[in-house]
Amino acid sequence: MNLKYRRLKGTRDLMLEEAERWAWCEERWADVLDRYGYGEIRTPVIEPTELFLRSVGEGTDIVDKEMYTFETKGGESLTLRPEMTASVVRAYLENGLTRQPGTVKFWYMAPMFRHDRPQAGRYRQFHQVGVEAIGSASPVLDAEVIRAALALFEAVDARGITLLLNSIGCPACRPAFLDELGAFLEANLERVPETLRGRVATNPLRLYDAKDDGVQELLADFRPITDCLCAGCRAHHETVRGTLGDLGVAFVDDPTLVRGLDYYTRTTFELTAASGRKQSSLAGGGRYDSLVEQCGGPPTPAVGFSVGIERTLLHLGDETVDPQRSRQSTVDVYVAALDEPAQRYALAAADLLRGYCRVEVDTTGRALKAQIKSANLRRARLLLVAGEQEQAADTLQLKDLTTGEQTTAARSQLLAAVREVLEA
Repeated sequence: MNLKYRRLKGTRDLMLEEAERWAWCEERWADVLDRYGYGEIRTPVIEPTELFLRSVGEGTDIVDKEMYTFETKGGESLTLRPEMTASVVRAYLENGLTRQPGTVKFWYMAPMFRHDRPQAGRYRQFHQVGVEAIGSASPVLDAEVIRAALALFEAVDARGITLLLNSIGCPACRPAFLDELGAFLEANLERVPETLRGRVATNPLRLYDAKDDGVQELLADFRPITDCLCAGCRAHHETVRGTLGDLGVAFVDDPTLVRGLDYYTRTTFELTAASGRKQSSLAGGGRYDSLVEQCGGPPTPAVGFSVGIERTLLHLGDETVDPQRSRQSTVDVYVAALDEPAQRYALAAADLLRGYCRVEVDTTGRALKAQIKSANLRRARLLLVAGEQEQAADTLQLKDLTTGEQTTAARSQLLAAVREVLEA
């Protein structure tokens, strides 16, 4: 086949059996987040570029290399959102939610866009489920948010998840650490690859994110950021750790965990899983107490996380499905009809059932044997046959595809007959 159009590199089509797997996860995640008191939010896919420059931070890989940014005909710079937190904060401020009492809690499941190198579980259009809890500075909320993230993995029976935990301090104590770190890196600049040396002057903390073994060995010789926390940050971190202990949540202290975005303060965390010999990050988040103010609002503490859906499904063993070999959605009842009059009769019968169960009417006009094969592929429990004789008698033939038992039911009694089989 000579295809005129193909999907863009780093994107994919989600359909049929694989879409059912996603829906299964999404349903469970929505239920978990509802029980934790979060309400759904859906924001525009495009936002002003300045929103991400200000919040995510220049000098980060996202801003410097990965954002899809374009200029409109009116000269406005817009960006396909690379992450959701900044969009949620923008919506929180623009819709006047600063006047809401207590903590405002949002959840989302949405696509994001980054011009990253495509690889297993990582796409240029990818999807995240996450939360943002805005309005409380309590470290107990940090622990609750982390517990909610773990609950999402429990809801889909994910195994082998490790929680990494750190604190990166606050504007009161982090600058002194950054000055020391910058001086240390300047003194060892020959050990830093040229492509990364720009970070030493602009944002040395970003080097902890560098995927360069030599850089990581160099940083291992420098004291951890947790040694430099002020009294307030130290107390906050110890309360987070203690509250997680109260909840029976195991964690690993990781003083190199800084996350890849500039807006984080104090608590940072990641959830990882083994991928070959390495750990693959499936989720991450932390506290961002300055972001609301940076975006033009009043000083407002907040904390949140996001989970990579593609990476999580890969961890669950749900490889990308070949659509040509994928089954279509399952049904409860499959109605076989041999010609157009029978199809019209079958559709009227199906309409009686669709308030109760899942029904597929075959309108292909194929032989009955072929339609029965499709009923089995769709994992139907019941096959209904609507032929010329059935139309004349205003009945349908019912076959239980599990037991092989066949009966005849008047169309007026069809719902009762179908319920009797499906509920047996």
